[in-house]
Amino acid sequence: MILWVRHGQSTWNVLDRLQGHELSPPLTELGREQAAQAADALAGRGVVRLLSSPATRAVETAEIIAAALGLEVEIEPLLLEKGLEEDYTTVLLRVRQILDRDLPDHTVAVSHGDTIGLAVGMLSGQRPEPAANGSITAVDPGTREVSVVLPSR
Repeated sequence: MILWVRHGQSTWNVLDRLQGHELSPPLTELGREQAAQAADALAGRGVVRLLSSPATRAVETAEIIAAALGLEVEIEPLLLEKGLEEDYTTVLLRVRQILDRDLPDHTVAVSHGDTIGLAVGMLSGQRPEPAANGSITAVDPGTREVSVVLPSR
């Protein structure tokens, strides 16, 4: 099971500005708090691997989680959110490439609202919904049941 973590609030989220493949917007103070809350929620869940989108906001979130769990962050470009020049089919193909890997149970993927929404939708058969900042979502591969481990503030 992959635990999908949306990055904490970024400076551009506050401005309601589209980020796409822009890598630079950092986390806000609230975003760092959300990342710390995600790390706390993941403690004791047996997380064995930590993947992150290369976007600064995701990497900062992943680094906070990694420090708390004693893991290394692995940068995964397939986890980027939808670029302004991309269509959703392209993002779905990227998500499918991640899901087709033989990832160990309890892998954490730090990504973006739209990418996580598409992944959860693909895994559960439910309508894709964007994930909230700082949230953790899991889909049971056997039952396709979605559980939100941590809602955002």
